[in-house]
Amino acid sequence: MVRCWAALSGVGLVASLLLVAPQLADASGALPERAATASAASALLSTDGVADYWTPARMRSAVPMDLDADGDAIAGSGPATGTTRARAATLTAPRSVGKLFFTTAQGNAVCSAAALNTAQKNVVITAGHCANSGGVPNLLGCSKGRYYTNFLFVPRYANGSAPDGQWVGTRAVTHQQWISECDAFEFDQALIEVAPRNGRNLVDVVGGNGVAWNFPAEQADINVWGWPAETPYDGMTVKRCHGTTTELDANGDAFLSCPMTGGASGGPWFVGMVGSNVGYIWAVTSRRTTTGPAYVLAYPIGDSIRTLLADARLNARTVASSSTTTSTTTSTSPTRAVTGLSVTPNHSVIGRGQLVVLRIRSAARRWVAIDASRRSARGPWTRVATRWASASGTVAVSQRLVRVGYRWYRVRNAAGRQVVVRVRINVCPLPAQRSAAVVDNTGCTGPTS
Repeated sequence: MVRCWAALSGVGLVASLLLVAPQLADASGALPERAATASAASALLSTDGVADYWTPARMRSAVPMDLDADGDAIAGSGPATGTTRARAATLTAPRSVGKLFFTTAQGNAVCSAAALNTAQKNVVITAGHCANSGGVPNLLGCSKGRYYTNFLFVPRYANGSAPDGQWVGTRAVTHQQWISECDAFEFDQALIEVAPRNGRNLVDVVGGNGVAWNFPAEQADINVWGWPAETPYDGMTVKRCHGTTTELDANGDAFLSCPMTGGASGGPWFVGMVGSNVGYIWAVTSRRTTTGPAYVLAYPIGDSIRTLLADARLNARTVASSSTTTSTTTSTSPTRAVTGLSVTPNHSVIGRGQLVVLRIRSAARRWVAIDASRRSARGPWTRVATRWASASGTVAVSQRLVRVGYRWYRVRNAAGRQVVVRVRINVCPLPAQRSAAVVDNTGCTGPTS
């Protein structure tokens, strides 16, 4: 069985993937180690005239242009003209996410990208094929791909506006495997350094995201952002998809049900948010389905991202990997109860920027009050919510927690009974799979707003 996938950028790579048996974890839950050790490659980018080059007209015309399986250009489908296909949600973009313009041998092209929090404070992450064409098949194997030019990052691009300025690319950093091997989608990530603007760094203006690595492909509460520019979209506004990812085959790609089209490549996949503008990126959009149900694909970022960060001379401040203690790796959710009232958190330990969900059982159609404290089980308390229990006596309350440490929740009902539960917030996001072998292999860099 063969399915076709297309890259979602102005480069528009098309690849045929043969579906084979799923990649299996071992008895401990650990995934097989990657076969290749990543190395970095880079290119200095000319900045002369780039800002002037990208006129509003060129930005509007820089629509995606796919390539077929032989690498030949295929004209983009253009904007929508009355289609009934499902669309991704339109929202206000996080300040750290933007549209990436660049020039290929075929013409002007577009991708999506996001700012990273690094010591340099002037770096964005995108897909590898949004920076370099990647290895090109030939009779002898693969010839090296070529870097693109005229990079311009526009945070929160909307209908031609640039509310946070336009940032010119100065250097592109990719995995060596991406530019020299064919279909090396595991390494389809890249960094673009940008020049300061008006004496200010990019991150100081829009904030910077953290990166989370070595997460399995199956994750929940994932937010994907991008600027799709093919039918039924026009690339003028940002779109978002939200959901749970799954793993399809032994290639390790994560799949998310999402109708985004060309132009969304390089857009961030957030596994946790720290406020409305920044979070933890664990993948960037790589490809999409071209027939059947609409899915986007991304290979979860591996620890090889640290090779790119080092090569980019970023000296990224790396937050310690997830703790190896049992309390961090456990997936148990202890229930606290008194007569007529019980509270169960979805996890006793969660990652920074992720959701804690309190599942409460109390008297039917009676109120319960939920308070929180950062200090102790004795308070002081701050009201989170007051809810009425359903006819079955259930209530669910969720919060996205961003402060590392402990959080206590007190739940009280109309009868005067109360229960207190404690949740710990880990320094890095935690994967959905909580075995020690998986969690201990993850790590992250921290975001800043």
